[in-house]
Amino acid sequence: MIYLDNAATTFPKPEAVYEAVDHYNRTEAVNAGRGAYHAARAATQMIRDVKTELLSLCDAREQAEIVLTHSVTTALNQIIFGRRWTKDSVAYVSPYEHNAVLRPLRLLQKRIGISIRELPIDEKLAIDLEAVKRAFAECPPDFVAVSAVSNTTGYVLPAREIFLLAKEYEAFTLLDASQALGLLRLRFGTLRADALTFAGHKTLYAPFGIAGFLLRNGAELDEWLVGGNGNNSLSMDMPSYMPDKLESSSLNTPAIAGLQASLRWLKTVKPLEKEKELMDYLLPHLAATPGVTVYQAPEGAQQAGVVSFNLEGFRANEVAAILDEKWDIAVRAGHHCAALVHAHLQNKKYDGTVRVSVSYFTTKEELDILLEALKEINRDMLKDISDNILRGSC
Repeated sequence: MIYLDNAATTFPKPEAVYEAVDHYNRTEAVNAGRGAYHAARAATQMIRDVKTELLSLCDAREQAEIVLTHSVTTALNQIIFGRRWTKDSVAYVSPYEHNAVLRPLRLLQKRIGISIRELPIDEKLAIDLEAVKRAFAECPPDFVAVSAVSNTTGYVLPAREIFLLAKEYEAFTLLDASQALGLLRLRFGTLRADALTFAGHKTLYAPFGIAGFLLRNGAELDEWLVGGNGNNSLSMDMPSYMPDKLESSSLNTPAIAGLQASLRWLKTVKPLEKEKELMDYLLPHLAATPGVTVYQAPEGAQQAGVVSFNLEGFRANEVAAILDEKWDIAVRAGHHCAALVHAHLQNKKYDGTVRVSVSYFTTKEELDILLEALKEINRDMLKDISDNILRGSC
């Protein structure tokens, strides 16, 4: 398989990650914070060490606390539902946000009546900072959510500039770094984010089952997900202090061991340089392929290792199914859980886009096979593909 769906989850993982998860599962996979025996104490210390490494990665030591969760969707829900909202609250989102941000806000809109507004973009689909400034002045924000990187086009959004404008109104600022942490250098102190979320299984190259968020010291969230965490078990109330206030249930210690290994591996490689090299190679060739329309970062903006395209005469899921069946190439087709951006991309007739996303382990030779395959695709190839496969877009 030629795997080009790394925006969903990076695959393969570094060998050190596989080894760490396997070793931990076989020797020390116990509950942290639940016992005084040696293995439990070791698990607790490992979690502390991983949190310290994550804070160092973001230059956030003594500036934030880290809350670990089982998925970034859980992290985003904890942040959004942990805020205190009223019917007069105004939330701004970029057009590039994931449904893990949009759907919790939509639920609040239905239940409470909050307003959701879209950050304005220009004709190149770049965030229009002057228009953002005017929008904030006309309708001040209470909450602003921005993806660090679009999971559809690879656009690196100007999050810091947006947050600086939002802080003039004392808005709570949320950076969804699911597609960025481990790839981009994110300096928490200068970003002006109150919270920064991450997904271990994406650009951090860790396993599924570990994610979380950084929360700025002094930023307040109410408990949303509560339960046992090994602290003060006689009380029916969650602890009042961070991060225990927001961490409940048994943490996934084998996945955290894998994250620890991936964090150490990331110090030895340069994934951003590798992805830039691959995208500099792919983009011009993709744009030159007959019948292909490319959706990438706006001109002049930084491009991460994600790009979308469509092929004239085919729906996006048809292209993805043919690539899978005929060439064993794994790409993602559909709307990528990003509900707003597709109206701007004007891709309704294609039913979304075909997304290609690379990783440190992708090769130019694999991209060459993709490019040659796109030149050979024809309608006859759909005859042997079942309807179930063709429906496999999202």
